[in-house]
Amino acid sequence: MGRPLPAPAALFGRPTSWRNLRLAAMFLACVRPASDRESGPRAGSPRARTAFRAAAIVVALLLLPAGSALAQPTPAPPGVIDGPSAGIVGLSGMSIARDGSGGLAYVKQVAGVAHVFVSRLIGGVFQTPQEVDATLAGASSQPVIAGGDGGVLLVAFINSGGLYIAQTGGPSTPFSPPAPIAGGASNPSLEMSNFGKAYLAFTVADGAGHDVRAAYYYQGRWALESAPLNAVPGDEAGTGSGRPAVAAAGDGVGIVVWGEGGRVYSRRVWGTSPSIVFGQADGPLPGCTEGSADDPVVGAGGDSSWVGVAFHEVLRCGSVQEQRVLMNRWQGSIYDGLTQPDGLGSSAADGADQPEILMNEYGRGYVTSARITSHLLFGTVLGTDGGSGGLLLADDSGLPQASPPFGVPAAAGLSSEMIAWQQDPGTAGLPEIRLRYAPGGGPLGPDVVLSAPAQGPTAAANGLAAGGDVDGDAAVAWVQGSGAASLIVADQLYQPPGSASPVHASAYARTLQPRLAWSPAPARWGPLRYLVSVDGAPVAQTLATSLTAPAPLTNGRHSWRVTAINPAGVQHTGESGSVFVDTVRPTVRFSLSGKRQVGASLHVYVSARDLPPLGLPAAAASGIASVTLKWGDRTIVPLKPGQHRSAHAYRRAGRYRITVVAVDRAGNSTTAILRIKLTPPPPAPPKRPPARRKGT
Repeated sequence: MGRPLPAPAALFGRPTSWRNLRLAAMFLACVRPASDRESGPRAGSPRARTAFRAAAIVVALLLLPAGSALAQPTPAPPGVIDGPSAGIVGLSGMSIARDGSGGLAYVKQVAGVAHVFVSRLIGGVFQTPQEVDATLAGASSQPVIAGGDGGVLLVAFINSGGLYIAQTGGPSTPFSPPAPIAGGASNPSLEMSNFGKAYLAFTVADGAGHDVRAAYYYQGRWALESAPLNAVPGDEAGTGSGRPAVAAAGDGVGIVVWGEGGRVYSRRVWGTSPSIVFGQADGPLPGCTEGSADDPVVGAGGDSSWVGVAFHEVLRCGSVQEQRVLMNRWQGSIYDGLTQPDGLGSSAADGADQPEILMNEYGRGYVTSARITSHLLFGTVLGTDGGSGGLLLADDSGLPQASPPFGVPAAAGLSSEMIAWQQDPGTAGLPEIRLRYAPGGGPLGPDVVLSAPAQGPTAAANGLAAGGDVDGDAAVAWVQGSGAASLIVADQLYQPPGSASPVHASAYARTLQPRLAWSPAPARWGPLRYLVSVDGAPVAQTLATSLTAPAPLTNGRHSWRVTAINPAGVQHTGESGSVFVDTVRPTVRFSLSGKRQVGASLHVYVSARDLPPLGLPAAAASGIASVTLKWGDRTIVPLKPGQHRSAHAYRRAGRYRITVVAVDRAGNSTTAILRIKLTPPPPAPPKRPPARRKGT
C-alpha cells in the first residue's frame, strides 16, 4: 500500500487518463450482469446482457492502443525454446495475457525423471526455460499454465499423484516453490480471466471413485470450492476422456465442464461457491440415439451468461454408428439445443473428433473439429455470445491429410482470432505447422506456414498451442522432431510497430556529432531496432532510444528520422525532426562613451554577430538569440534584437566591470568585458552669503 499508481499509458499502451478508467470501472460496476449475482433464468436476461455488452465496449474503446488498425501479422523466423533433446516429452500449453506477457509450459526428463519447465514471455521475448518443480523428487505430468497482465503466471501440475501450484507475480519475481493443492489428483485445467481471476478444475479420488473439484485464484491467493461439482455425488466423474475443462469469464465467474457416466455436465462457480444448478450439454440428434459423450471443451467471453460447450459424441443413427462433434450453448441455466459445428450431415461417410472452442471477449470465435478419416480441419464461426455461424475449411486445398491436424483456435486481444494446425501431406512432404489469422473480427486470412523444414517434421500430437495480446500480436508453439532431435519451437507474429518520434521536433546542437533522442515506438513485443537516417541517408542502428551521430555533421540545419523495425522485419518510419548544428561562437564588441563620473550618463554601443565557419553560407549560422548587458552594479539590461545600445548613470564612485554576453540559438556564448573607474562628482561651489540691504 502507498505505492504511486503507474501512468495509465504504462498499463494499457495508449494515451488515456485515470479519470477515464475510473469512469469505465464505475460503469462496469453499475451494470454487471445478473450472472455475477445469481443463477437461474434471470442470469441471462436481455437487459443485463445489453448493459454489460455496452460496458465492455466502453472499456474496450478506452483501452485499445491509440490509432490501432489491426492487420495480418508478419511472422519472424521460428525460434527454438529448448532442444534438441531426447528428454523432451511434450508441450502442455501456452498462455498470453492482454499486455503481451505470458509463457509456455512443457515436460522434459532430467536424469530420467519428468519435470515441468516454463519459458516466460517477457518484453516479447521467450526467456531461458526454468524448472519449476525442482524441489520435488517425483515425476511430474499434465502441466497447465495461465497468464495475467503484469507478468503474472500460474502453473499447475501433477507430481506423484498430488496437484501442485507454482506461481509468480511479475517478470522480476521468481516462481514460488510448488504448493500442494490436493492429493490423489489428475487432469488439471486452468484459465485466467482478463481481469486476473483464475479457476483451476481437476479430478480427485474420493475413495469410491472420482470427483471433479475446482480452486479459485485472485490477487495471489488460492482457495478450494466448498464441495465436489459432480452431477451425482460419489459418481465416477472427470476421468479418462471425460477430464474436466474450465473457462474464466470476464465477469469473474468460472465455468467447469466434465464427463460423467458417459454424459457431459457443466456448472458455474462464483469464487469458491458452485451454483446449485448444473446443466447437461449432450443429447441425441433427431433420428438418432445417444451412445456416449466425452472430450468436453468450454468457452466464455466477458459475460458468463453465455457459455459454449463442445464435445465428442457417439450416436447411432439407424444402423450406422457415427462419431460427431456437437455444441450446445448454455444460456443462463438452460441449454439452447444441439448444433452441429462439424458440418457433417446424417449418414456421413466420415466422422469428427478433436473438438476445440474459442470465445473471445464478445463471445465470438470458432469451434474446430477434425475429420476422422480425411483428417481435414473444419471450423464453425461463432457470432456474438456464441451463436453458430458458417462452416469453413482451414486448409483451402481440401486434400486429405496423412495424420490428425490437432487444430487450436485462439484469440489475440479483444476481437482478433486465429486457427493453428498441423498439415501433413504424407509422402508429399513433411508435417508442418500452419496458421490462419482473422484481424479485428474479420474473415480468416490465407494460411501461413510457420515451421521450418530444416528442423524436421512437426509433432503436434506432442503439443500445439497458440495465443496473442491485445495489440494483435500472436505466437504459436509446438514440438518438432523426434527422439534426440526433439525441439520446443515457438514462432511469433508481429503487428507493425508504432511511430518513433523525435523528443524535440526542432533542436540546436553545439557539437558536430549531436545526440539524437526519440520516444520508443509503441509495441508490446520487441526488441525493436531503430534505424536512424540523417538528411535522407541511413547512419546507424541501435536498440536504444538515442544515439550520438556517428560521423561529424556540417554546421547548419539537418533533418533526421527514425524507422522502428520489429523482429519480423516490419518497419514503420516516424515523423522527421531537425537539428541545427552551430559550433561557432558569436562575435561581440562594444564601446563606451560619456563622462566616467557618478551621475553622468554613459552610453554603450554593442555589435554582436553570429557568423558561420569559413566557406559556409550565412544560413549555416543559427543567429543571435540574446544580448545581455550587465553594468556591474546589479543593473542588467537585455537588449532587443536590433537594439544594441543602452545608457546608464551610476550612483556611486568606484570600479565597475561592464559585461556584454551574446548567445546564439544553439547556446554558444561570447562574453566581452570592460573595466571602468568612476570618479565622484566635482564638489559643489561654495554658497555665497546673502547680500545685505542698504540701511540695515
